[in-house]
Amino acid sequence: MEYTFEMMIKEQRRQSLQRILSCNEKTAPYGLTLSEAEASALLVCREQSLAQNQRIEFGESILPQLIEAFCDSPYINCWEYSDVLARLQDIFYLYKNESLDQLSDDELLDFMSCEFNGVCCGDLDYLESTCLERFARAIRSGYEIRAHRDQRDEYTMGRSGSDAEYRAFDEETRWEFDLFRMKLDELD
Repeated sequence: MEYTFEMMIKEQRRQSLQRILSCNEKTAPYGLTLSEAEASALLVCREQSLAQNQRIEFGESILPQLIEAFCDSPYINCWEYSDVLARLQDIFYLYKNESLDQLSDDELLDFMSCEFNGVCCGDLDYLESTCLERFARAIRSGYEIRAHRDQRDEYTMGRSGSDAEYRAFDEETRWEFDLFRMKLDELD
């Protein structure tokens, strides 16, 4: 019996590794790929993160979805790719707990990627300690996203609909490039 369980675990790890490596096909055009060693290390990080956050993940790992959600980010480069994924994975599991599991994986990933590529400008610390903290606090206080209110339709399912919804949590003022450029020109 114990041998059978060990074989099942080994096969599950092998399948997870293959799923992660198959993401290279999608990420390669962005200059991002994972070696087998990096993918294996991410699986080890996953197990540690799950244990640290006292979570159990049935079925497929969140890593392929995480990779797909962030592969087109202009703030991720090939040198830090696996480290950024490991950190994003930790942040994901932390905020699944902090939001009391009231968000689906897709909803949390969507918010994370919108904020990471938006107001955070790729700053993982800011994503974790400010944006996601604020969002999780709102969720715990009873805020319901459109999916929970059954108000999503074919017109609001796109990114623009979710971006507009998440802007309610974006309290920081935006960087106005044109204004910055104009002020620089005035200095000349």
